[in-house]
Amino acid sequence: MTLADSAQERVEQWVLVALLAYSVAAVTTGPLRWGLGMVKLSPLIYVPQVLMLLTIPAVVVWEARLGFTPERAMTLMVVGFALMVGTLYTPLKQVAFGWYTLLPFWFGLACAEIVFKHWAQVNRVALYLWVTVLVGVVINNMLSYPWEGFSYTVGEVEVVSSREWENIGGGKRLAGFARASFDAGLQALLLGLIVALNLKSILWRMVVWGLSFFTIYLTTSKGVYNMFFVLTPLAIAGHKVPSSVVRMWPVLIGLIGLLMPMTPLFMNVNFYIRDEQLANLTFSFWDRLNDMWPNAWRLLEEHGHPLWGRGLGGVGTAQTYFEPMRFNAADNLFMYWFVIWGWIALPGFLVLLLRTLRLNHRRSSQEAASFCMLLATFVYGVTANVVESGLFAIAAGMSIRFLFIRSDH
Repeated sequence: MTLADSAQERVEQWVLVALLAYSVAAVTTGPLRWGLGMVKLSPLIYVPQVLMLLTIPAVVVWEARLGFTPERAMTLMVVGFALMVGTLYTPLKQVAFGWYTLLPFWFGLACAEIVFKHWAQVNRVALYLWVTVLVGVVINNMLSYPWEGFSYTVGEVEVVSSREWENIGGGKRLAGFARASFDAGLQALLLGLIVALNLKSILWRMVVWGLSFFTIYLTTSKGVYNMFFVLTPLAIAGHKVPSSVVRMWPVLIGLIGLLMPMTPLFMNVNFYIRDEQLANLTFSFWDRLNDMWPNAWRLLEEHGHPLWGRGLGGVGTAQTYFEPMRFNAADNLFMYWFVIWGWIALPGFLVLLLRTLRLNHRRSSQEAASFCMLLATFVYGVTANVVESGLFAIAAGMSIRFLFIRSDH
């Protein structure tokens, strides 16, 4: 083994260790944060993030040594631009926190090739993590955990270990071992998808996918249902589904996600449903149309620049700590990035969507996983920013990166 091969192997090992550490911490964050809090060691929960912080530049430096492709160089330029713009409209701390919030997404984007190279190992670990999520939620349906509602303080910031909340109309939302019910729902879907795609037997795929649905149902995460039903044919039938049938799905759903938050720019959607039951089911969606998305556009225009955005930290979680009065979650994948990059990002979004037509889920297990994760990203991205969603953000970054991997070889 040459010196270069040895260095490459070490970089890959660091990537896999960071991914494993973050995945385990995300799936068991409730008891983990609670346990560390009890012994006054709460800062240790951020060790996986530290590993990511070290791993991403290591991968970037290694790629620079081998030579950048135009896509990789453009990615660095775009991220650097968003960092620079962020300093024009928000404090430096907010920009840094915005970058940190997106750390899992950056990790998936930077390290996708290495992760897909070791996809067999990822599949094995995903099975154990999926079982952990399932068991955690099922037990939580029968009893309450001691870490529910637990919080701790890091510096001057109070951090919630595991959110304790209820549905509209009553009924506890089950988080299992995760931090919140929607996190558990997303983990059940993502990990169940990876496990199912790795199985050859359709019967066992149906079992895994069915148990994933049961777990999602217990978490009452309505936003995850859409992904589940769209992915069901692929999760169960896999490569037997003709590529010609599903190839257009990502671009079509992506276009819906792109155009939906633009609706308030062209028409007045300020109306409400009178039927109480239907109103409860669709409340969150109409809230986005009537409130969240119009306010996001105002945030961009009044506290940033429509053309080049507000920069990193200008929307989402970072605002809760530095400008809470202007907080906006965006709750749409493209709306989130519109606020960060402005309208100059639109051509990039269109190129990204058109690039999805190159994917064929029947070509390899990695491409099948990437296609399904990308499809899930666009479905969930209609009503969520996705890239602040932990494990799912890693999957989103990996699937987007995969769109350009094939052109590198």
